[in-house]
Amino acid sequence: MRSYRLEGTCGTKCLVMRDEAQPTPKPHEIVVRVRATSLNRRDTMILNGTYPLAPRQGVIPLSDGAGEVVAVGEAVTRFAVGDRVTGSYFARWIDGRINAGLIDQLGCTLDGMLAEYAVLDEQWAVRLPDHLDWHQRRH
Repeated sequence: MRSYRLEGTCGTKCLVMRDEAQPTPKPHEIVVRVRATSLNRRDTMILNGTYPLAPRQGVIPLSDGAGEVVAVGEAVTRFAVGDRVTGSYFARWIDGRINAGLIDQLGCTLDGMLAEYAVLDEQWAVRLPDHLDWHQRRH
């Protein structure tokens, strides 16, 4: 599978395309075939090194993307193969007040959506409504 990794903070010059093995989900993970992504202001700040939270070296960027589940881990209960999903911006923040333990973000401290296949914990994903196509989901 093709993916892009962020190797530094010098804009798009620091994006490196890699050929990697298609991921296999761990027990609570889903593998998503990415169908649409979008670049937002936050993502450009991360690329340019101006975002307040430092990105993890080698992270797959972009928080905003949608796709279909192609594999599920053995303990996944929320999704099945074929479901249409999108990732959640603050992946670990489910409810309540945000704190430092919940600050992880797709495309910054966690791998994001700029790849042919993305791996998400089942708690980091949300089902897409059937009436939206891939591009409408991004807006």
